[in-house]
Amino acid sequence: MTELNFDPKKGIWCEDEEGLEKLEKNHFGEKEKNRIWLDIEEALFLMNFQNAVCKGSTGKEIGFNELASHYADKEPRLFIRYNAYRDWRDRGLVARRMKGIKKGQGKKGWKRYPAKDMKLKRLKAKAVWYPDSLFSVIEDKKTGKNLFDDHWIGQLGIYKQNRGDLLKLNFIETIFLSKHAGLDVTDSVTGKNMKPEDILKFVVGKREYAKQLYEIYEDWRLKGYVVKTGFKFGSHFRIYFPGANPTKSDKWVHSKHVLHVFPKDQKLLISEWSRAVRVAHGVKKTFLLGIPEMKKPDYIDYPVDFLAYRRKKEGTNWVRETPEDRPRYLLVAVSEDEHIGGIELASLLRMAQTLGLELLLSISDRETAITYYVLKRVVLPGSGYEYYEIEWMKP
Repeated sequence: MTELNFDPKKGIWCEDEEGLEKLEKNHFGEKEKNRIWLDIEEALFLMNFQNAVCKGSTGKEIGFNELASHYADKEPRLFIRYNAYRDWRDRGLVARRMKGIKKGQGKKGWKRYPAKDMKLKRLKAKAVWYPDSLFSVIEDKKTGKNLFDDHWIGQLGIYKQNRGDLLKLNFIETIFLSKHAGLDVTDSVTGKNMKPEDILKFVVGKREYAKQLYEIYEDWRLKGYVVKTGFKFGSHFRIYFPGANPTKSDKWVHSKHVLHVFPKDQKLLISEWSRAVRVAHGVKKTFLLGIPEMKKPDYIDYPVDFLAYRRKKEGTNWVRETPEDRPRYLLVAVSEDEHIGGIELASLLRMAQTLGLELLLSISDRETAITYYVLKRVVLPGSGYEYYEIEWMKP
């Protein structure tokens, strides 16, 4: 049995020989001379699952809630963080508070995506804009077919049916072609010619975050990617790599990536955000996240929880990593009922990137079960934005 000591002014420590040996062997706490000092979540875990007892300055035994209550005021998210720590330790893995790590000390795992400049000819055709529908229509058959067959822009005829010859363009595609291919756009109501900035200004008044959606669409399209709606998959866009074409074979081409735009000033419930990732994974698609318009002053010092270690292979055996190894993850504990904003998430991603770590979100549901998502940086050559792949992860 491990005996812990607690003093409100000093903290929590262990000094009995048997306990010191056990804690040091399993990488709990920080050793100073003949004591090991523990963080609160370490002490709570030891009390709850390692038969440790904690005694106050009077020698009286202290329970889980009594000890936790001494820290709850200064650390309001204590139980969420403890639950994440508990789950990681239950898996036989080591997690430590953020102490002593230097920039670039961890492991870095970026993915570089291919890029191919889009070649788009100037258009002579005209499109009619239907403002309240946020669509435009091109009647010129040749232009419509070329745009659809060569660039997969718009929807020719009926979706997945070989019927109809009108090319329908959503508001993003209309703005893009007007800006980059000189498409002549006429308002169906006023009969006036509309410039791309006029269309965007109108849509911004009708559709939340329209500007950010367009900017991300434009970024990927100009790199040669096909970008279509991701509505059926709970995201803003589905992404096809350069060269994808709906007319290449008898079978419809299926996307392997979906992209969600997370504006910096938007806040989402963790449960809503997680649901979109799960939908993508459920249909075997990679979930990409883009946070546009972040500038240097936007980044904040958002609190993080742990450096997390996993397992490595030594010979034919898998052994757990320890603080003697480089950490793998910057682990942040959240609950399904919390909100997270674009600025907060971007700031966490930037911190992980600076440290050379992958960002790992540990989400506690209302039954205290944990779901993990790891976020990896995606490099899109020539892009001024940052993108990340989000994957469900089982430690």
